[in-house]
Formats: sequence, structure tokens, C-alpha cells
Amino acid sequence: MQLHRFTVNPYQENTYLLVASDGQAWLIDPGFYSAHERQAFAALLQRTGARLSAIYLTHTHIDHVLGVAWAAKSYGVPIYYHEADSVVYAHAAEWATLMGLSYEPGPLAQRYLQPGETLSWDGQTVEVLFVPGHSPGHVAYYLPQVEWLFSGDLLFQGSIGNYQLPLADYDTIMDSLQKLISQLPDTTHIWPGHGEPTTLGAEKANNPFLQGL
Repeated sequence: MQLHRFTVNPYQENTYLLVASDGQAWLIDPGFYSAHERQAFAALLQRTGARLSAIYLTHTHIDHVLGVAWAAKSYGVPIYYHEADSVVYAHAAEWATLMGLSYEPGPLAQRYLQPGETLSWDGQTVEVLFVPGHSPGHVAYYLPQVEWLFSGDLLFQGSIGNYQLPLADYDTIMDSLQKLISQLPDTTHIWPGHGEPTTLGAEKANNPFLQGL
């Protein structure tokens, strides 16, 4: 499984593309905003021969969905997210206006993700972890065979997701973090929604928000 990271849009959001050995591919949190960002993604697919199968969202804040409509339409693929984030997704256009961004609303989920469900990406197990707090329907994607966690805006290098946004909650995000560190090994590679990758062990040792959990 190949992993490609794109750091995009005014929020420097991390969009991820996973490509299987047969070329099947899955896109996580498409934040593509500029024409250049979208062209770079299209060029990578063409260069690698990757075929996009689906779009998975960790959550639906505006910086993570700026490219959803474009990607879904361009490649004819469905999107998936947790039902509790539907209200956030429904107000994405309003947030875009407040931030001075142009935004085309994306399609609704083909189906909602269920907490604890297991996906299979080319035989690679993907566990859907329900980790609310930054948003009400936030999920993370854990691939146990390679110990990769796509944490969205739950956990960053040295920090955690903003818990002062509408529908965010400090106690809830801390509960999610406590469950995360109790369930996953320290060797887990964290691929966050912003910033550089890290490991769960490094964050347990150095992240001030995780001290005492």
C-alpha cells in the first residue's frame, strides 16, 4: 500500500491518498482548493495509474471538504462519513462564506460510517474509530497491519484538535484521546489532519494534552 500526502488549501490541511498494488485507491479528507492543487492530484493518479474508489472523511469541517465536490464529480466516486457530522457538513457553505472561501457543496454520504465497523481496502483491514470532540461525528481510520492511524483533527504533533468550535467539546475530545491511547500501540504512526506525522508513543511522552491520561 502506497501512501501519498498533499498539504493543501489556506489551512495547510493534509489530504491522503492510499494506493493498493493493483492501483485501486482511497482518498481521505480531500481539501484541494486551488486549480494547481487539483491538477497535482490528477497528475499523480495519471502517473501512477491509480483508480480512485471512494472518499472517506474523518469529519466535515470546511478545510477538509473543500475538494469533495470536485473529487466526487471528477472521478465518479461515493463519499462516506459519520452521520453525526451531517449537521456540520450541511453548514459548510456558511463557514466558507465567513472565511472568504469559495465552496461547492459536495454530495451526501452514500451511507454513514458506523463506529467500530471494519473496512477492507485491497485486503488491508481498516478500523473505523469513533473519536468525537473536535466535531460530533469525528472518526479516525486505523490500519492495524501497518499500524497507521489517520487521526484527522483529533491528535496532532504536540497538540490536539480545536475544542472551542461550535459543536466541539473539551471533555468529549479528552475521552476520545484516552480511549485511543489505551487501545493502540505506542508504535502507531499518526497521520494528522494538519502538521507533520508522529507516533502515538512520542505524543504520550511529549504532548502536554496527553499527560495524565
